[in-house]
Amino acid sequence: MDALDELIDREAVAGLLALASSAAVGRPIGLVDANGRLIAGRAAGSVERRTHPLVAEGRTVGAVVGDEAVLSELLALVARALELSLAGTSEHAARARVAQELAIGRRIQLSLLPRRFPAVDGWAFAAEYEPAREIGGDLYDAFPLRGRTDGIGILIADVTGKGIPAALLMADVRALLHAAADNASGPADALGRVNRILVAERATSLFVTAALLVVEVASGAFRYATAGHEPPLVARSSGTLEPLEATGPILGAFDDAGFEERSGQLHPGDALVLYTDGVTEARSETREFYGEARFFSSVLGACGRDAGRIVRAVVDDIGAFRGAAEPFDDLTLLVVERA
Repeated sequence: MDALDELIDREAVAGLLALASSAAVGRPIGLVDANGRLIAGRAAGSVERRTHPLVAEGRTVGAVVGDEAVLSELLALVARALELSLAGTSEHAARARVAQELAIGRRIQLSLLPRRFPAVDGWAFAAEYEPAREIGGDLYDAFPLRGRTDGIGILIADVTGKGIPAALLMADVRALLHAAADNASGPADALGRVNRILVAERATSLFVTAALLVVEVASGAFRYATAGHEPPLVARSSGTLEPLEATGPILGAFDDAGFEERSGQLHPGDALVLYTDGVTEARSETREFYGEARFFSSVLGACGRDAGRIVRAVVDDIGAFRGAAEPFDDLTLLVVERA
């Protein structure tokens, strides 16, 4: 087998390592050959480092390395992605590569979803994430804003592509949006900052749709901005539904993009409903779309209930509509209720 530096596409590997490094909050991740020589990425900054071997054709040809702050799971996923790129080109190998890429991408995607929601008095959170067989790059999150005890960030996003590149880009975007929300003047400014980074520094043909909200937990006031994403909904306890419309293009497409910021108010009993297109584009056994009208009707029927019951009502209705049909896309739904 040829030397590792003769087998890899340096530009592609550099992009993969850059995305993985960003997902690890800027910690350097590098690729070394069997002799420990750095051939791509950046060396770990500390003496203590994590290492995951890179195996091709039954032998160790190198390793992916990072410092102690980088999760071993992330290094393992990057190593497996590189191993797939070194695999054979036969039809059987190609099919195996695709299947393994989807499995790796799924693991990356699931690792980004919150394990627990913020504990905020007077607020409740509920979510449903139902993966399809392919990687859609969906993400939802609710997180406290750094240095602010009265504010939480609410995020939902979707990468346009699939597989490992989409999953790694979503990891990158999640880290960027968290940092931007902590430091920007508001959601529109945060989306603008992330967009500029994606356009200037991330060479990829993939794009991201997103909706970002900042909620003041004491008053229920919120500000929001969207980037080509489905408008979030306010489900009023009185039984009305209000789409949160705001203009803004997808992230990563235009360097001069502008994002509109608007504001709203949640009263006790009201809820925010955020979703990806996998909800409205769910298909029945006869290939009909679930659609916005039925989705809105389902949410309306659950207005005034708690967050968990709203999620359950929608998911059950989609299941009844879909019947035995296979999932068409990842289904992601997030509800934030002012109790």
